[in-house]
Amino acid sequence: MPAPGTGISAITYSVEVCRDTQALLTRLPVLATRWRAGEYAAAVFAALYFLHWQIVSHGRSFAARKCKSDPRPDVAAWLATMETAKGEGLREHLLGWLGHYQFRGVTENVPMTLAQWLRGVWPLILREDIPKPLEVLRMQARGCRAVTVLTEYPRLRRPVLSKSDAFAFFLHDLEHAYKFFHSPPLRDSQCEFFAMLEDALDCGVFAPYFGDAGFTGKFHYLMSDMNTHPEHSRQYLRAILVEFYLRREQKGHKQPLSPAAEQMMDEVMRTVAVPAPQQDCA
Repeated sequence: MPAPGTGISAITYSVEVCRDTQALLTRLPVLATRWRAGEYAAAVFAALYFLHWQIVSHGRSFAARKCKSDPRPDVAAWLATMETAKGEGLREHLLGWLGHYQFRGVTENVPMTLAQWLRGVWPLILREDIPKPLEVLRMQARGCRAVTVLTEYPRLRRPVLSKSDAFAFFLHDLEHAYKFFHSPPLRDSQCEFFAMLEDALDCGVFAPYFGDAGFTGKFHYLMSDMNTHPEHSRQYLRAILVEFYLRREQKGHKQPLSPAAEQMMDEVMRTVAVPAPQQDCA
């Protein structure tokens, strides 16, 4: 479908797209090219990606106004604005929509995360690939998270890991970003935990466990897909260590571990223990 700048107006373009919203997904590679060329900031492209997918997924009922004084969401008008607005004007339009409208099928965490990213408050990293668990761990230890956008059509329609398509995976990343950033004290404690986990990993603490596929898969989940209170993460780590030693000692879930296994687990858990408060010197 032709786009503005290729012989038809933005309004004509948006009206034509409204007749076949599925065509919007074929626009995503074009928008991605503009982002790579520097025409869009990463957060702007992420918001455009969200809105295009949202319209594809829900048609004219993709959004609803929060306040009756705001205009009803209009697919054609919004698409025309997304095609023609530039720079700060486009960013302001996106922030206005994210703040004044509810979006069907997603929690409030998603538009809030996009808005905080657009404001430059939350340091998210836009990726076109899926980072490995170790990469995610290192990012989180340094106070940031990645958001993946897949734009190749029709690849973006197919499953991405455990998610149904690229949009579901994108939303999943935004939900995790919210859990990571929304509370500064919780973010700081998560960073501290992930930094300790990273140090222990780099020192080879977990090397003896990686020959066990059950442990490895769950440990990767802990590294990259578990944004919660660090105490819950520590409890999860201890639980998967218990499972590892039960398998190794060929015991049932209700049987006690050997003293040697308990000692080895305690040694591992000390590497991610809550740091003792520092005391002032007398």
